[in-house]
Amino acid sequence: MGIFNPGSGTGGQRARAQRLDMLLGIIGFFAFMAVVQTVVLEVRGESAAASAVLLAVLLAALWFVWRLRRNTGV
Repeated sequence: MGIFNPGSGTGGQRARAQRLDMLLGIIGFFAFMAVVQTVVLEVRGESAAASAVLLAVLLAALWFVWRLRRNTGV
């Protein structure tokens, strides 16, 4: 196939792996920021329940995307 192949779709496993890598980076960044926010709220003695729930959701999403990326095999 040539460089320009209009019928090629979205790539293949390599393109999927790259998209998952990007998603891992984005979710990882926001998970890190949620960790920082949760720690700061806890240290200040403020309610950190919502921040902790958000952190748990982001960590679950990070784990799920990491599993998907690991199973791509590229």
